[in-house]
Amino acid sequence: MIETIDKQHLIEDLQALGIIQGEVLYTKVSMSSIGYVVGGAKTLIDALLEVVGPAGTIITNAFITGYPIPLSQKNAQKISDRYTSSYAGAFANAMVYHPDAVCSTHPIQRFVAIGAYAKELMASHTPESPAYDVLRILAQSAGGQNLKIGTDAKVVGVGTTHVAQELLGFQKNNPRLGVNYYDYETKQIKTFERNWSGGCGVGFNNFIPFYRDAGAIKSEGRVGNADSKITDMRETLEIELEMLSKEPRLFLCNQPTCKDCRLSWDFSDGSVLSYKF
Repeated sequence: MIETIDKQHLIEDLQALGIIQGEVLYTKVSMSSIGYVVGGAKTLIDALLEVVGPAGTIITNAFITGYPIPLSQKNAQKISDRYTSSYAGAFANAMVYHPDAVCSTHPIQRFVAIGAYAKELMASHTPESPAYDVLRILAQSAGGQNLKIGTDAKVVGVGTTHVAQELLGFQKNNPRLGVNYYDYETKQIKTFERNWSGGCGVGFNNFIPFYRDAGAIKSEGRVGNADSKITDMRETLEIELEMLSKEPRLFLCNQPTCKDCRLSWDFSDGSVLSYKF
């Protein structure tokens, strides 16, 4: 018989991790890692909201697919708006469609939040904003904690490495990608083109031992069947800024065929293995 996990089970697991009322949580979730949750991602949202209480806030990324620029006739018909589905999975989409959710208006790097600071955090993230600026605010001024539900291999990163890349001005060669989006202020369809570095995140786990040594991992446990951890976003960002300012290549993955890491960055080594299939 399949074990079922209900809301109360999730609440107890979240509290055992040390989450308290008033927390501001940037949440990255692998729902499949938790196990069979009665009610699915909505139940996890309800459990999180109960644990952080009315003074708390939960945030996640609900990023939207970008397409090659210039847009093809087919892709030009795909309009990014408040309710566009995200490729980020079940939890992200359950957040987007939650009746109390507030979404940022960034056409691709959209974030979504529920709770006391949701409107404030999302209102400042527009098409003109740096792609990961919500995470910068969480780390530098909002007391944000990252809740990762799932293994490091399954759920990559703690939310701050892209912020460090942007703050340090790292540059890479990207293919031109964008999307048409609905501008709610002008009520017009506009075209947005990606203007941030982004890139492979596999190497972000290179920082995990450094987070642990510095005490930035605040707790570890399980939510349902999923290995889970909480990290302090201010502390992880400070660690990344210090280490990447000395060795920019630290976040690159070790996969010899990864063109993103081997070729795209200003400090990439320029070597990549090619395979014929």
